[in-house]
Amino acid sequence: MAESWTGIVVGLCGLSAAVLLVAVHYWREMTRRRKLSRMDHRDCWEVMRHRR
Repeated sequence: MAESWTGIVVGLCGLSAAVLLVAVHYWREMTRRRKLSRMDHRDCWEVMRHRR
């Protein structure tokens, strides 16, 4: 019985680690997209070009 509990505990630890890694990957990807959209300087260049 103890061996089956050990397998269940190890399996749950593995699944929780996988869920954590997926969540962190998703969060980093959303942060990267948000930062890249803020770095879009086309509007700034258009404003600077028309100031002349």
